[in-house]
Amino acid sequence: MKKLLFTLVLALPTLYFAQEKQKAKKCDLPTNYQEPKPDKKIQSFLKKVDATISDLRKHIAVENDCDEKDVVFLRMSEQKGNGLYSVCILGKEMKYKRMGSVFSKNYENSFDSTK
Repeated sequence: MKKLLFTLVLALPTLYFAQEKQKAKKCDLPTNYQEPKPDKKIQSFLKKVDATISDLRKHIAVENDCDEKDVVFLRMSEQKGNGLYSVCILGKEMKYKRMGSVFSKNYENSFDSTK
């Protein structure tokens, strides 16, 4: 009986906290916030395949049904083949990724064919 109670006392809180969903993070930016500048060499390379920062900004605006001016980049990590972007959209922080010339939310699988 003690073993059963001990197991329940340990298992229930673990299961409860494991099921909590991540809440959308709020981003409160100051009025004089400056976006990070992308690398010019990488942007000129990505211009050939329409995968620049401005293309990502358009993609995010259409996907979230907002204006392009409402999309603010917080952090970006880019290479020629891929990139990770942290973005503030209408007060919510979201993360996007680029694989080649394909943009998607960071938690989505771009190559999932079962959709």
